[in-house]
Formats: sequence, C-alpha cells, structure tokens
Amino acid sequence: MEMTITFGKYKGKTIEEVWLIHPSYFSWMRENRMTNKPEYQEFIETIPYKYPERFEWEIDIRSGYQCWKCKKTMQIFLMFNPEIENELRYGYPIISDLAYNKPRSLIPFAKEYGILLEERYSKVTESKYIMHICPHCKMHQGDNYVVEDNEQETKLIKKIKIIFDHGTWKEKN
Repeated sequence: MEMTITFGKYKGKTIEEVWLIHPSYFSWMRENRMTNKPEYQEFIETIPYKYPERFEWEIDIRSGYQCWKCKKTMQIFLMFNPEIENELRYGYPIISDLAYNKPRSLIPFAKEYGILLEERYSKVTESKYIMHICPHCKMHQGDNYVVEDNEQETKLIKKIKIIFDHGTWKEKN
C-alpha cells in the first residue's frame, strides 16, 4: 500500500498523486524543514526512481574498472540521488542509484564522457536494461558487477550534477 499524506490540504492522497499534481509541494516541505517527515522520506526514496528525468542526479565518473572478459580498464558512470546520503559511495562504490533502470536518455550523455551504455539482455535479471559496454571488446558489464557487487578499486575522476532539460541531459552548473 502506498503511503499517503497525513496533514494539510493533500491529506489522504498518495505521495505520487501529490507529486504529479503539485511537484513543488515537496520543495515547500524541504524549504520549511519538514524533511524529517515520513512523507518526505518516502518521496525522496521512491519518486526519483520512477521519474528519473524529472530530478537532479549526482554522477561519479570513475576509471580503472576492469572488464570481466578482456580485462582491460574502462570508465564507469555511477548515479546518486543527491538527497540521500550514501556512505557506500566512497571508497568502493558498492551500489549506485538507478541500477537496472537507467533511462535510455542517458546513453548519448554518457558517450560525451567516453562511457558506452547500451540496452542489452541480462541472464541474471532475465530482462533488458541499460548497462555499461566495454569500449575494447564491446562486452556488456551487468549492473550486478558494476554497481552492486563492485569489489574493484576504481578512481573517481569527475563528479558532476546533471538535469534533464528540453529532452537532453546536461551538466548543472
């Protein structure tokens, strides 16, 4: 069952319903220091993942990831919701947000940084999703290795914030 708002003019409506009719309501909550409310926590933990192109994301571009097939190194592209503190992000980037459901619109943006993303079939998930592709041998690198169980030591080379604006991802200044 979806969480509903427990106060104010939207009392009884689901978080998603409120966001779809009045997205700035959650900005108002943040500005009024209501981020500790369960409704706000539920919002930041669910809605950005359902509608990634309508939110700002932090991107870590890391080098030194070794392809499982050809063993050559490549860069990887990890996404994080800036509103959620993820301690696992530092050192070994064990998990990033949007694993298994990166939007297709990220493919050309990642390519600008020399990172290949492509929709491919995964035997692990038995589904297609946008995943990293080795630039050397063109083998896919499943998210279960890149962002969930990445025990490789990689180096952070760039940290950026991005937004989806007029049909394309852009660096936010």
